[in-house]
Amino acid sequence: MGINGPLVYGAVVNVATLIIYFIYFCIAVWLAIRQGLGHNFPWICMIILSLCRLTQVALDLAATIIYPETKLTNTTLETGVAILTEISLTPLFMSTASMLNMTSGPKGRRMQWVLLLLYIPLIISLILIVAGGIDPSSRDSPTFAPTAATKAGIVLYCVCFAILVWATTIIAARLYLASSLEVKILTTVVLSLPFFLVDVVYMMCFAFERTAPVMRFNVISGDVTIQLCM
Repeated sequence: MGINGPLVYGAVVNVATLIIYFIYFCIAVWLAIRQGLGHNFPWICMIILSLCRLTQVALDLAATIIYPETKLTNTTLETGVAILTEISLTPLFMSTASMLNMTSGPKGRRMQWVLLLLYIPLIISLILIVAGGIDPSSRDSPTFAPTAATKAGIVLYCVCFAILVWATTIIAARLYLASSLEVKILTTVVLSLPFFLVDVVYMMCFAFERTAPVMRFNVISGDVTIQLCM
């Protein structure tokens, strides 16, 4: 039950998401401990991703319960939700890049440097998104509005995703050099890329959606079903 009665649709989605990401968090912690030092960086990134999502959803649940659904109030809680929603892609990128770096056979030294240097634009995009989120102009409208810094950070995400797809394609083309374990890693990365693309597309829709009475892709006031599916 919420403060003013039964949980609304958005709050129910938040509760379900909390349960799912708590399970992800437990699995990631178990894998990080099991793999040991030197092999657990992808799982550490997944732990960070899970913590970001858990914090984001907890804040969103609090905002959904405290404030009436009919009001698009722009509060500190919602600003935190927006920032955490956007920066959560950073550990996902880093985890994927580090998994590709584990394929020593088909990767090659040059590709290793490409994947390591990918962390630089990822960190820059994270800084830009946080700077855009705390910018007072992001709270000028009734809901959270992406600033120029936020848009630049999300565009960098798109560039990083394109590089990641290119690197995966190059490494997969040398599959004959891979061991059985490396084949499993590459298969996992390739299967995850379409879902990864959906996250990137959602962020782009949020950043560049035209201002209108109803903003379906806004991370705060957007359509809950679209957020759930994407």
